[in-house]
Amino acid sequence: MKYLPNLVVAFLAALFLASCGNGDSTVSMEVRLTYNGAPYSVGETVYKGDTAVKFEKFYFYLSDLQIGDQLVEEVIFCNAEDSTTMNYEWTLDKKASTLNFCVGVDSLNNAMDPTSFDVGHPLSSANDMYWSWATKYRFLRIDGRSNPSGTLGTDDILLAWHTGKDELYRCVDLTSQVASSIKGGDHVILEFDLDQFIQGMSLETESMTHTMADDYDIAVKLSNQLPGAFNLRVE
Repeated sequence: MKYLPNLVVAFLAALFLASCGNGDSTVSMEVRLTYNGAPYSVGETVYKGDTAVKFEKFYFYLSDLQIGDQLVEEVIFCNAEDSTTMNYEWTLDKKASTLNFCVGVDSLNNAMDPTSFDVGHPLSSANDMYWSWATKYRFLRIDGRSNPSGTLGTDDILLAWHTGKDELYRCVDLTSQVASSIKGGDHVILEFDLDQFIQGMSLETESMTHTMADDYDIAVKLSNQLPGAFNLRVE
């Protein structure tokens, strides 16, 4: 009978190790566009007041993504039409109560040559996010159309929001939206709220920027809108 406590301890230890297996430490994350609280698909027509809006390309970078004190990704390229670039999985070392990241490419990576990366790398030239004229990456690339008449087709206003350059790198801290903690088995939904993002933007007079001198103020305004456009849900 003197061996019974040791057997109990061994049994409890086995249960503990089983509960801490790799499967239980995996966290998944989905990056999702939303508009007016509903999922948004590229090519769908939505309305800002009476103005019809259609986003036809939607690309952006996320960098230095941290959950707790763990850097889970250095850089992510998100193409809203490609689900493989909008879904990720990581193994967490421990539970975390913080999540933060930046939108764009940090200054070190922004000075890199895109042809030096493999095709599958987020910073590869294959993603068509590099400005050869500026020798910098675009942080955000949104192309589309709008029409104040409420109907797209005739006299559409072209939409081209292309931001970049080191000073437009913006960081986002969503810690306040983590209800308790992020732990193994959780599914994190990172929402890019388009409705919130375009509030305060004029689709008629601020529809174009390539982050050049004559439209730089629009790029700054868009960049400043980014931190408030992201929301977090943990399921």
